[in-house]
Amino acid sequence: MPRSLDTNVITRAVLMDDPVQSPVARQLLAEPAIVLPGVFMEAYWLLCMPHRLSRTVAIAALSRLLDLPTLLVPDRAAVLFALQKTAQGADFADMLHLALSGGADAFATFDKGIAADADGAPVPIETL
Repeated sequence: MPRSLDTNVITRAVLMDDPVQSPVARQLLAEPAIVLPGVFMEAYWLLCMPHRLSRTVAIAALSRLLDLPTLLVPDRAAVLFALQKTAQGADFADMLHLALSGGADAFATFDKGIAADADGAPVPIETL
């Protein structure tokens, strides 16, 4: 069974900001591993907020990770949907929550902006 990787492994691999941990993180990405959707969400936030990467750079880095043949990403389609919508201006967390709601009758929210950003969502959006 492969390892499941934490957010700090992903961010070290992307940022290459630690001379000891970053090479270890890159090596872990070269081996079979699991990366959960929540790890992508947290990594996006870390890359954009404290590390101040642009939205475009963060999305590109996470998209490259998503494409690695060594990574098993449960609900990969949901992560891809969220990244694509974020590239168009949506909020990554909102889009990931929405995409992971497949099978629900609706995604209920008070946020009126989600529906405008979520064309092609897997469930109807119910704005309250």
